[in-house]
Amino acid sequence: MTDDSGPAASPRPDARTEQAGRWAARHDRGPLPPPERARFDRWLNDDSRNLGAYVRAQAIYRALNYTTAETPLPLQPGRAQAATGRRRVLAGAAAACAAGLLARPVPPDRITLLRREQEAPRRYAWQDATITLDALSAAYVPASAEANRGAGQDAGQGIRVLSGRVGVQAARRTVGLSAGGFLFHAADADFDLALESALPTLVAYRGAILLSDGGRHTVLRGPAIYRLADGGAVPAAHPLTPTGALARRAWRDAQSVLSNTPLAEAVAQFSRYSHTRIEIASDRIARDRVTGSFNLLRPAEFARSVQRLLGCHLTESGNRLILS
Repeated sequence: MTDDSGPAASPRPDARTEQAGRWAARHDRGPLPPPERARFDRWLNDDSRNLGAYVRAQAIYRALNYTTAETPLPLQPGRAQAATGRRRVLAGAAAACAAGLLARPVPPDRITLLRREQEAPRRYAWQDATITLDALSAAYVPASAEANRGAGQDAGQGIRVLSGRVGVQAARRTVGLSAGGFLFHAADADFDLALESALPTLVAYRGAILLSDGGRHTVLRGPAIYRLADGGAVPAAHPLTPTGALARRAWRDAQSVLSNTPLAEAVAQFSRYSHTRIEIASDRIARDRVTGSFNLLRPAEFARSVQRLLGCHLTESGNRLILS
């Protein structure tokens, strides 16, 4: 972005939108150097309407990114891969683990432990599905297709979710998962599975997912949200709107899409992905609400946006960002 791309003092509405779009695209490429940051700040301070235009542009820009084709990283079966920011542990003869995972006997399979720290979610290609593992999450993944053989009522659950959240985009082959004592099987479906206090929450964006709980089998269809509970009750379907689905899926791209969200609730999302902490020193500010699309890996950028939006004070001290 060059110096002459900055806004005029009172830009036309269409010019303001165009400028906001350019700034949103520029921020998505990475942190701004000091001179460019200064130009961006001048543009925001020049007209109070510029901040609103920028927030809208961010939401549109992220929404376009969510609908583009995704390029997963391959999960190499049978051997560990060294990579920055992730850990994989291979168990060669995992017969005991496999016995606990599978609904019927199959040959022992190599098991890969995928674990994410406080970092960006990562995509993996497994069989013909795309698996996205969130920060602070872990799952056991069979290295071959054996654990999913004979997909159906008697099929093994394949991936075992240990903690956190996993996103699944399944193609024609049935993908199986287990979490919190529940089994899930799906083909041609898109859904998230999260463990909350040992009980799963299923967010179904598309397709049908077969839920097995003991001897009971239930088909859960999207778009809807299902919160599972012990005791055998059939989970109720909570409707999921297209806008709600966009916001729910945003985590896969390390984004947070907020819509009139309490600031305290919004701030809590960022602690999952960074050691930098955002603290709210005012009860009044904590009750304020925020709308927009934000990068979960850039808590400082979010805090500065809140500072401008709410007119509050921001103190940056090491890994602490204090809003007061």
